Amino acid sequence: MFISPFTPLCFAKHKTDGIESSYIQTFAPSDRILVQLILDIEEELDDWVLYSETNGEDFEYIYYQTWEINDRQKIYFAIISPSIGMYHIEIGNWVSNVFKVTDDKRELEKTTLIQYSMKDNRQRNDTVFFIDNMQYFFDFRVPGGFKDSNWSFSVESDQFTTQFSDISQLFGLESTQKKFTLGCSSGVPVWFGEMLNRILVCSHVYFDGVKYTRKDTSVPEPTQPLEGVNSFIFTQALQQSVKLDPTIEATNHLIMRRIASSDADNNNKYRKINDSTNLIN
Repeated sequence: MFISPFTPLCFAKHKTDGIESSYIQTFAPSDRILVQLILDIEEELDDWVLYSETNGEDFEYIYYQTWEINDRQKIYFAIISPSIGMYHIEIGNWVSNVFKVTDDKRELEKTTLIQYSMKDNRQRNDTVFFIDNMQYFFDFRVPGGFKDSNWSFSVESDQFTTQFSDISQLFGLESTQKKFTLGCSSGVPVWFGEMLNRILVCSHVYFDGVKYTRKDTSVPEPTQPLEGVNSFIFTQALQQSVKLDPTIEATNHLIMRRIASSDADNNNKYRKINDSTNLIN
């Protein structure tokens, strides 16, 4: 039994020297926190409980679903979208780090929503992206974004030089690379960098609704703003995907924006994922 490493919450406890990062993971009320546990077929699972940190006496049981992956394994999963407040989740012996949900626009505008999924279930054996033929995207909101000062440009070209030293352009293809900065001024826990590196192996990765891909074999590069504090700022080289399959993109955006609802009349409601995409009823 283990929690999928693509689950956008930290359940691991690390013993390290130095002061822990003060950053508290933040989500918006519209974000959907997908939690997955993979078990052997004969294993059973304890209750999932969402505890309020705002009021220590408040808690609620989380409704989860099950699906058999094969004759040896099954998955338990739940999509959590709690109201505004501070929380942690307990599943058996696993306890998540504290996270908060806020609708403060000033705070959320400094964050980026990263959504990610694979093209099928054959790429990994530690998570499931298609359950009963339905594709799922994970939501991971992080502090940070793209700085204009971190843009770079490149070109692939084929040229011919005439006998008069004139250059004739035979072929050219330009590209723009950007560095994504993950972390506020005081930094974030190191697992955020580990998570970003893992996310970028996925087939479909969107930053506020725009698809990006890791540039070559680059990985998140950490800097430590305060010595002795286990808090870091990460930069990652990315390139925006331009030539996209319109059918796949339309399907992905539909999945990322749809709000799950038990009410059949509300199944066509969507959520905003960036400033250019409005809420649709």
